[in-house]
Amino acid sequence: MYEATTPDKAKWSFQIPPQAPAEKDIVETVECDVVVVGGGIGGFSAACRLRELGADVILIEKSGNYSGRGGHFGVADSSLMEEKGVHNDLKEVARQWILMSGNNVDEELIWLFLKRGREAMDWLIPKTVEAGLRPKLIDCAYKADPYHEYYGSHAFMPENALRGNHVTRSLYEDSLRKGVQVRFNTAGQLLIQDDTGKVTGIYAKGEAGCIRFNVKKGVVLATGDIGGDPEMCRAYAPDALRTLASQYVPAGCNTGDGHKMGLWAGGVMAEEVFPLMMHPQHYAWQNLFYLFVNKDGKRFMNEDTYVQGRATSFMRQRDGVIYSILPGDYMKHVEESMQYGGGLFWGIPRHEYGIDIDVEEGCQHFVNLAFKEGNAWQADTIEELADMIDVDKEQFIKTFNEYNSYCHEKDDKQFGKRPELLYPMDQGPYIALRIGTVLLEVVGGLEINTKMQVMKKDRTPIEGLYAIGDTTGGMYGHEYVTTILGNSHGRALTWGYIAAETIMS
Repeated sequence: MYEATTPDKAKWSFQIPPQAPAEKDIVETVECDVVVVGGGIGGFSAACRLRELGADVILIEKSGNYSGRGGHFGVADSSLMEEKGVHNDLKEVARQWILMSGNNVDEELIWLFLKRGREAMDWLIPKTVEAGLRPKLIDCAYKADPYHEYYGSHAFMPENALRGNHVTRSLYEDSLRKGVQVRFNTAGQLLIQDDTGKVTGIYAKGEAGCIRFNVKKGVVLATGDIGGDPEMCRAYAPDALRTLASQYVPAGCNTGDGHKMGLWAGGVMAEEVFPLMMHPQHYAWQNLFYLFVNKDGKRFMNEDTYVQGRATSFMRQRDGVIYSILPGDYMKHVEESMQYGGGLFWGIPRHEYGIDIDVEEGCQHFVNLAFKEGNAWQADTIEELADMIDVDKEQFIKTFNEYNSYCHEKDDKQFGKRPELLYPMDQGPYIALRIGTVLLEVVGGLEINTKMQVMKKDRTPIEGLYAIGDTTGGMYGHEYVTTILGNSHGRALTWGYIAAETIMS
């Protein structure tokens, strides 16, 4: 594992800790119980809950505002799910999660999340309602084995948008009401430790200079992932650099600050190679399940798979670009197909559980958006479509005809797609959607125990140091699994809640 080290032995620059600031350079010294580093969903979850439990807590954030990404918040159970009559068998969910992670996970953390997620979500929901949001359970999941996804994704709607930053806002506002001190434009830089290795504070860079925060109970690292640091990605997640774009937010923030500080303090990473959260949403935001071809005009996968499977396969194609080919009557089949598959970029990410599906508002909306943004083409014939897109025309036409013959025979001889999803593509006009893979997060990090304490190489905890959310690892194997959609947000929420409980126990 890559550890903090001396300059002459360092393989990477991030392994070398900075020098502690000189006393003359410290412009302010602050005393408190706990400092939380990072103003996202995990950080404000920890800070708000700490304050409720009586801590004198300060949250520092290096950007100028709180942050949130995405719009789904996944847990395995909640009062809202119970109200809707949705129940997950946690043993079944755990088995599926572990399977999808290739058994390369910390099963204690998986079970902690599955068991404690309800408590954290039920704690969050009233805060979002007070902030004017409407909680709802999302019906968007891939419904087939071996990539089965379970219900548990929650969204909190201001009007008709999915925005994670609205949820963070609800925690931020509640934190302020309860007396949490929040300092924006203040970046954590180096942990302070005593002779025993216990974390007793943190140095941070504020607008006026260096600030020393002395803590009585601990520091919580909630700084997000490493996706904004190319060197760290090269070291821990090289495939992150193969994606067409990085869509982490806020830009310039997710640079592994907490990972680095944890390493310098004696912590270790939970993984040698970090798993990636990637989505096939570059260019067009709709994939569906008909026919995928690459620039060589060839089919390269079974289109019947879940979101991460598509993202990984797309990334492997030439220039990272593929085209999803739709028949003229594709809208007739979309709703029916969701009983066999569905999920992100096939289903409708805003669809509320228990409400009739609106395919026009969902699927068609994203196809129309692709046309508007220049990422979709339409033609009466496949030959005409081939001239519009960047593919080998002869091979593309051959691929299309072969695939369509499989549809008529209800037998995919190439990749084994289920016959229920082999709809003949006889009717034009045909549509091509251009799609690529983007990086959202690198979901690996510091090794923690079930109390959110950062662990050393000898598997003992660093006293006074906690980490949550995407600053931590142990939850996924080779890739981010969407066993429950939005579980990264759910994990950040739950880990922050548990960290506060641990610190104040």
